[in-house]
Formats: sequence, C-alpha cells, structure tokens
Amino acid sequence: MKRFFLENWIILVIGVSLVASMSLAIRNNYVIEENHALQQQTQRIRSLTQNILSTTMHGVDLGVRGYALTKDNNMLRPYEEAIQTTPSIFRRLDSLLSKQDYQQRGELAAVDEEIRKYVKASQEMIGMAQRDSMRQFTEMLRQDKGYDVWKKYNAFSTPLFAREDELNKQAITTYRAAMRNNLILQISILLLTMPLLYLFIVKMRRERDRRSSVLRKVDDNDRQYVFNSGEYANDDSTEINETSIHNVKKASSFISSLTEGNYQVEWDGLNEKNKKLNETTLAGNLLGLRDKLKRVKVEDERRNWVNEGLAEFSEIVRAHQQNMETLCEQSVNYMVKYLNAQQAGLFVLNEEGEDRYLKLAACYAFNRKKYIEKRISIGEGLVGQTYLEGDRVRLKEIPQGYTHITSGLGESTPRFLAIVPFKYDQKIPAIIEISSFHDLEEHQLQFLERAGEHLASAIVSSQNTVRMRELLESASQNEEQMRQREEELRQNMEELQATQEQLLRQQREATTLQKAS
Repeated sequence: MKRFFLENWIILVIGVSLVASMSLAIRNNYVIEENHALQQQTQRIRSLTQNILSTTMHGVDLGVRGYALTKDNNMLRPYEEAIQTTPSIFRRLDSLLSKQDYQQRGELAAVDEEIRKYVKASQEMIGMAQRDSMRQFTEMLRQDKGYDVWKKYNAFSTPLFAREDELNKQAITTYRAAMRNNLILQISILLLTMPLLYLFIVKMRRERDRRSSVLRKVDDNDRQYVFNSGEYANDDSTEINETSIHNVKKASSFISSLTEGNYQVEWDGLNEKNKKLNETTLAGNLLGLRDKLKRVKVEDERRNWVNEGLAEFSEIVRAHQQNMETLCEQSVNYMVKYLNAQQAGLFVLNEEGEDRYLKLAACYAFNRKKYIEKRISIGEGLVGQTYLEGDRVRLKEIPQGYTHITSGLGESTPRFLAIVPFKYDQKIPAIIEISSFHDLEEHQLQFLERAGEHLASAIVSSQNTVRMRELLESASQNEEQMRQREEELRQNMEELQATQEQLLRQQREATTLQKAS
C-alpha cells in the first residue's frame, strides 16, 4: 500500500485536487446561481413596481389624452393595453413578494385599489370625451387623480426599494465572493491541466464571438425599429448598449412631450441625411404622429373659431332682423372685424318688376362706416358675374384701381379680394365683397359662407315681411275704396227711391184732380 502511494502520489494528488476542485466548483456554482436568481428576483420586483407607473399610469394617461384630442379609437390602444396588463403586474409582484416573505404586502393592495379608482375615473373621462363634454373633462383632469395613486405608490415603493437594494447588495457580495473562489479554482485547474486551459480559451473566444454577434443584432434591430442615425458604431458593447438605451429614453421623452401638448418637439439626431432611413422606425412614426396631432390641433382651433364666430353672428342677426338696414350694417361691421379685413361691401338683390340689380346695402372700410350709393347690374363686373355664376371668387392680387376707398393714413389699399355669394334655399339674396391686406384662408371663407346663410335667411324673411306689409296695406286701401263706393251706391239708391216715391205721389194727385173735375 505504501509503495502504491509512493508510485502514484502525483495521480492521487491530482485526483484529490480535481475532486476537491469539483466540490468547490459545485458549491460555488450553487452559491452563484442562488445569488444570481436573487438578483434577478430583486430586479424583477423593482421592474414590476416601476411598471405600475411606466406601463399602467402612463398607458392610461396617454390613451385618455390622445383620445380626447383626436376622438380616434386607435389612440385608446395604450389605455386598453394598460388595463389588460395591470392585473398581471400585481399578481406577479404579489407572488414574488410572497416568496420573499415581505411583511408589508398590504401596501401593494392599497396601490392596486387606488389604481382601480384611477382607471374608473379615466373611463368616466373617456365617456366625457365621447360626449364632447370637454369642460367636465378638463375639470376632472385638473383634479389630478394620478397624484393619489402616486402617494400610495410612493408609500409602497420607497421601503420596498430600500429592502430590495439591501438584498441585492447582499447577493452581489456573496456572488463576488463565489466568483473569487471560482477564479482561484480556475487558476488551480489551469496550473494542473494546461489542456483544459486551452479548451477554456477556445470556449471563451467562441463566447466572445457569440456575444459580438448578439450585440450586432441588437444594434441592427435598434437601427431597424427605433432610430437609425446613419453612422455605424464599433463592436464596443458599452457603446452599443448606451446607444440603445439613449434611443429608448429619447422615445419616452418624445412621447411625454406629446402628452403634454408640445407639438414642436423634435427627435434629436434626426436630420435630412437620415430622414429617409427612419421612415418606418419608431422615430419616424412618432414624428408622423406629432404632425398628425399638430394638424388636429390646428383644425380644432379653426373649427372653434368658426363656431364661436357663427354663434356671435347669430346673435347679431337675431337682434337686428326686424330692421334690414341696421342688420346689414352690423353684419358687415362684424365680418370685417372678425376676419381682420380692411374693406367690405354687402350687396342685396333688388327686384322692381322685371328689373333685377344688386344694391350696395352696407359698406365698411378701415373700421369706419362708408356712405356710398352703388348699383350693379346682374353680370356686371366681378360682383355681378360672381352673382350670376353662384360660386365664390378669391383674388390674391386685386387689379390696380379696383378699390376706391383708402385709409386716412395714406394711399395703401388691400391687395387680396374675396367675393362670396350668400345663398338661401338655392337662391342668392345677397353677396359680399371683402378685401384685406392678407389672404383669407379656407376656414375663413367657410365662415363667410355659413354666416352668409344666416344673413341671407334673415334678408329673405325681412323682404317677405315688407312685401306682406305692402300687400296688406294695398288690400286695406282697396277695402276702404270698396266701402266708399258701396256708400255712394247706397246714397244713389236712396235718392232714386225718393224720386220714384215723389213721382208716384204726383201721379196720384193728378189722377185725383182729374176725377174731381
């Protein structure tokens, strides 16, 4: 036995060393895996806790605000996704905390309850937006229900993050100690077995190549789906990771700016050189969304401008519809001021038998009423021709000498002209000629046409009232004339009857005298 040990002591030492090394390796690997799992668990708990704000709150808020702005059901997708994923977040978080035997899980339930209240309030806000109750929507938005959620969330997350950080530090410390033991073990094995060292080096090279391939795929995916700067980075993992994280942060910041109503936000790094490369990336899509929201905002502002103007103009028509002259003057005055124009003339159709012509009913220039007599035949000039054709005319360059009214400050005259027929019941009772230093946009011309419908209706009503009054007066005069003629006939009949009675009496007297003689 002694000889055996003497002859094979090297092999026995190597064998014992290998067994000891394997035992230590198994133990260290177990410690590493256990602590790695603990690190992943703490990171998962932190991630799920942060998802309560980043996924649930931001998703609900983004969906509700986007829908309120656009009335597009597709904008509710973040809201619906947040509703679907929230229960799963709380279930998984509760399960992980249960595994850690966390004693303050009741705070999580409080956060869950507050989230439910916030979702319910968001559903009410969506209903308000669907009913166009934007004043109630704004008032409810100002109540800031999310602050109540944040207080519950902060009360829950602050002690939880502190505890998870402590667990994570312990895990890292144990993990690093195990890694040091592994390093010593690896050096020992390396010194004892050079072939294993060679195999290990080969394996590390392969692992490096695989990691480089993965990083390149990450970089390619980031360029394909998030943002492509047009400049290719090196195979430095740190640079690639920082670029990917930076792009995600830029996307989050961009979306936050949109939710706050900032439609002037730009994607840092996106320029004319790489614009085409980002037509289908997240950066390009977000810019497209920004432009769409910007257009929607402009359209809403123009629509509100038209509706407010029509409401005010309707009050003017209602207040002065009994007096056509005042109605025309007040209407032209309001239109000139509301459109920020300089000159305007309202022509009303007049009919005298078969003669039909347009008469200037009201004229304003440079915020002053002008007393001008003007009559235009149908088909005469731009106004008469526009009336005949029935379509509006917009000129961006008025012919020299077309306008005759100038400002008291000098000879500057407007250069843009619009002639708009005011239609009612397929007829044109009036037409307006309005000029300005600036071109009238489409929504301003639409306001003129829609306001013109109200004015045309009032003018037709006023004209019909005047005609009816004239007919009633004429009928009353005819009735009085008939009554006078009837009275004259009655008097003539009475005189004729008296004459007949007198002749009969004379005849009887003559007969009596003849008999007596």
